[in-house]
Amino acid sequence: MSFDDELERAWDLLEAGDEPGARRLAERLYGDDPGHPDVILLQAACCRQVGAMKDALKLLEQAAQADLNWATPEIWTAEILAEDPEQLSEALQHATAALDRAEEEDEFLEAVALKAGLEIDLGKPTAARKTLAELPPLQAGAALPPGLALDFAHLFLEVGDLDEATQRFQAVVDADGRDADAWHGLGLCAEARNDEAGKRRAWLRTLALDAERPLAAPLLSEAQMAEVAEATLRELPQRVRKLIANVPILIVDLPARDEVDKGLDPRLLGMFAGSSYPDASAMGDQPQLTQILLFRKNLERAVHGAEELGEQIRITLLHETGHFFGMSEEDLAEVGLD
Repeated sequence: MSFDDELERAWDLLEAGDEPGARRLAERLYGDDPGHPDVILLQAACCRQVGAMKDALKLLEQAAQADLNWATPEIWTAEILAEDPEQLSEALQHATAALDRAEEEDEFLEAVALKAGLEIDLGKPTAARKTLAELPPLQAGAALPPGLALDFAHLFLEVGDLDEATQRFQAVVDADGRDADAWHGLGLCAEARNDEAGKRRAWLRTLALDAERPLAAPLLSEAQMAEVAEATLRELPQRVRKLIANVPILIVDLPARDEVDKGLDPRLLGMFAGSSYPDASAMGDQPQLTQILLFRKNLERAVHGAEELGEQIRITLLHETGHFFGMSEEDLAEVGLD
């Protein structure tokens, strides 16, 4: 078997989840050609898969030095660093280097998306708009993969270019009318334009498509989600627990259609219905919080593992409890519950 065939086999093993097998093959290939950038990148990929990020970063630096015209090692470095909010500036430096190096179209597009996203995260929307301006016009290039097309549409939305964002979401819908993510994006654009009719039309379509999609493999059962919710409530001070003791917490798949028809975002993670405690107290009545709802499908699809799901349930429940006690979205963001 040739070197290239062995390298391809190693990547196949890694993609199939056999990291030890891929690593062994990578070590053998490294012995044959210690400076080969593809082999070094493969070793870095093995490290990433097992969470050895420091080792991965060292290998990516070697790969970047081994081929000064290759953008992928810089892209991967930026992605790893971006996981730490304190390293966003360093991640942006590597994303910029990746864009400077990118010669292949796929690397160029990936680098543009990564750099613009980091600029947005760092509060630099003007710089992000300039980065996105490097893209060819939508109608001038070949169709992008749906995931990347949606990434760019969301980036344009985040920098306030509603026309471009709408066109890009619409292009995905035109290619696949059953793409729920693109329909949701169209609803977000309509919401930003205060187009209530357009928003509701797009979000009702999103809800219908989301309802048709089963969860491939639920990360937590409904009973386990309820246990997380109960544990979250036990974190609250005793007086707070007493005030919400009779408030039912319901776990349902998705928001109700009539709520979405009134303008509710179908991708919300949770909500509460009823009067807030301060409002009810001011009227001299008992607070009439009907229920707190947790939307199972939306929560599951917003995370990548059971542990992350548990934390998202906790944050969502605390968020909705905050609304019950009269906290605004701004108030909740200040305490990290946005």
